Amino acid sequence: MRRCNIYVACVLAAALLVGCRSSKNASTQSEAIQPQAAEVEQPSTGSARSLTTQTNLTAHVKVRLTFDGNNIGTGGTLRMRMGEVIQLSIHDPFLGISEVGRMEIDPFNVLVIDRYNKRYVTMTYDELNRYARRQLDYETIEYYFWQQALRNDTDELQFQIPVGRKTVGLNLRLSGKNDKSDWDAYTTPPDRYDRVAAEELFKSLSEL
Repeated sequence: MRRCNIYVACVLAAALLVGCRSSKNASTQSEAIQPQAAEVEQPSTGSARSLTTQTNLTAHVKVRLTFDGNNIGTGGTLRMRMGEVIQLSIHDPFLGISEVGRMEIDPFNVLVIDRYNKRYVTMTYDELNRYARRQLDYETIEYYFWQQALRNDTDELQFQIPVGRKTVGLNLRLSGKNDKSDWDAYTTPPDRYDRVAAEELFKSLSEL
């Protein structure tokens, strides 16, 4: 798989991570249990507005994806606006492209953009839940992301995501957290991009 497609897979993995969080002391990639026996941790529930009076949160993200002994890293950006949107952008510094993938979650849909292949997917929560293998809604996802981003004990979040018969490890390290608001909450894919079925993009994970 080309490196760019691996970075897009990071975005797809992030779309599933809410239901597959592992603690910092969780087993390593080689010790991970098989997906058939994986126990999915239930994220805390509640309103993100109960956590902070902050409206916007942005941060730099160091992303690391591990699978089959491979260890791939890149950078990105996390942006959140309370009650409106969660954005995760993935960059590829090796190719000089500022963004190769983006996940955008709002109260109604989940948008995943593959800029390298000029395509995108818009998923309803029913479609997302088929891949996450649990029931998710925007309020639950928003609470989870804000809860994790506001933590003071660590800026490193680790996840193990069952994909077929393997486990993909996803590590996110946040830095430079701030409350900047000078960014657009919603993204419209360019007209030249093709809208594809969710299954087509999620092949990027199964092919890792």
